[in-house]
Amino acid sequence: PEPDLPPLVVSRAWVDEILATLPELPEAKRERYIESWGLRPTDAAILAEERLVAHFFEETVAAYGENDAKPQRIANWITGELFRLLKAGDIEIQEAKVAPSALADLIAMVEKGTITSDSGRKVLAEMFASGKTAGEIVAERGLAQISDEAALAEIIAQILRENEDEVTAYRAGNEKLKGWFVGQVMRATRGQANPALVNRLLAEQLSA
Repeated sequence: PEPDLPPLVVSRAWVDEILATLPELPEAKRERYIESWGLRPTDAAILAEERLVAHFFEETVAAYGENDAKPQRIANWITGELFRLLKAGDIEIQEAKVAPSALADLIAMVEKGTITSDSGRKVLAEMFASGKTAGEIVAERGLAQISDEAALAEIIAQILRENEDEVTAYRAGNEKLKGWFVGQVMRATRGQANPALVNRLLAEQLSA
């Protein structure tokens, strides 16, 4: 007790009011990312460690949406490709020309099959350098993935006609040649064919 000072009474309500004004600490963020968004613990720890990185991540998730495990996919892009570009450019995330909403748009294009994952990485690098949107870059460079079933079926049929020996060998049991055929289709389409569709159409035509 201090005789010259009056008693200081700290109420629970006052403590709670002060706590409500404090920012969320990294440990709490990490736990929230794991429990609410299903992030892997290592990714959650990395993203929660720095306030600006966490803010960028959460803004990207908000722009994209939280459904279907998208937070983990967004985390993969940020801790992978975006961090690589930041390190190469020796800049901080707040200095990047890629806004959270722009990154969300790019990831959506990859997830919807508009562009391939490989094209997505190239587009992100150009976004990072130029500040353009993913849509602008894809349109300018003609990177949209080919998902026209009829067009791909004709390309595959042409490749099979031009490589009869390989077709015969595949049908005789050399199934490893399927990967070679996929490679030929991707070369013919400059890597823009929808891989899942290519594999299905190839299987159908090779078994016909």
